[in-house]
Amino acid sequence: MINTDKKRFHMLMLGAGETYNRKISDPLMDIYFNSLQKYGINELAAAFSAHLVCPEYGTFFPKPADIVRKLESDKPSIESRAELAWMTIEKKMGSVGAYGSLKLDDLQALAAAQSLGSWRDLCHTDTDKLQWKRKEFIEAYKNFESTPLEALPSHLAGMIEMDRSKKNDKPTFMTDLVNKIGVKR
Repeated sequence: MINTDKKRFHMLMLGAGETYNRKISDPLMDIYFNSLQKYGINELAAAFSAHLVCPEYGTFFPKPADIVRKLESDKPSIESRAELAWMTIEKKMGSVGAYGSLKLDDLQALAAAQSLGSWRDLCHTDTDKLQWKRKEFIEAYKNFESTPLEALPSHLAGMIEMDRSKKNDKPTFMTDLVNKIGVKR
């Protein structure tokens, strides 16, 4: 979760508090938010809902460990997620191609793909070398497991976007002059 998710998280906690007739204080809210912040808000909403209807654990107010247990038991292994992410990357290599920019919801997959080189280079990989790229990708995906979302790329630039940014970065005579004499804007 990120700070913008606090309001929705607050509503989740208040809803659980209402269900179990428990007062939700600000310190309690902070403890839960900090304990669960590595998970996405949608995952947490599903885990809270699942806890509420769980015959074994749903009779008491959930502790952070109860929510984590629900999240982790329903979560596919890191290897499975990495394999699925690689299949998505391979599909995008064909549909988006080297010219288009790659955008995915799975930022970990973007980081793993970026660790293999540029999006253009990955798209131009020989078919017989893709099996090795797949192995590298899966290892990189695992390595990015605990990286904060803010540190992961939001997309990988394709050739068109890279070309446009190069054209926009070309200094002109005036920008060179302004930079040299130190004029402030």
